[in-house]
Amino acid sequence: MRRTLLALSLALPFSQPLFAHEHHDHEHDSLGAHEHGVASLNLVVDGNQVSLELDSPAANLVGFEYQPSTDEDRATVARVKTELEQADGLFTLTPAADCQLQQVELDSPLFAAHEHDEHEHEHEHEHEDHDADEHAHDGEHDHAEHADIEGRFDYLCDAPEQLEALTLPLFNNFPAMQRIQVQAITASGQHGAVLTADQPTLPLD
Repeated sequence: MRRTLLALSLALPFSQPLFAHEHHDHEHDSLGAHEHGVASLNLVVDGNQVSLELDSPAANLVGFEYQPSTDEDRATVARVKTELEQADGLFTLTPAADCQLQQVELDSPLFAAHEHDEHEHEHEHEHEDHDADEHAHDGEHDHAEHADIEGRFDYLCDAPEQLEALTLPLFNNFPAMQRIQVQAITASGQHGAVLTADQPTLPLD
């Protein structure tokens, strides 16, 4: 997902090289270490389209990173997935820009496991198949010990020139999220900051 946003930023050559350099450093230093409480968010304005991409350890959002194995775990994953799909409650763009959420793409082994479990509930398997699935889940559990959640959020704005700030009310939804490294490319140039619950707004003008 991150590659798609970087590809989009190529349409804005005035700031892309600096953006790519800082983005690479941040990935290596922070996300490469999978630091809980920390996430990255990239924003690119391309014409009337505003795209955001979030990359976070799953623990920041659902509180764990193992495959959901209980009804409570599955309910938590489903709730978080719904909150991310309804992204207007997580990201606030300047109202004057009149931006409407068009599409959300989410990717995480936790979501994949949740969908797999739902499918199993709808179609019961034979005992032998169930045992095989148990072994498969054990392998998935090991694989997802440091699971991330990635999301892409595409908006269409009627007045993108009026976009002056990005605010992140998602800190209220996910208290385990301590800080987010935000980098943005807009018509006015490159912008970046580390946002927190106490300082959740990045000026874009």
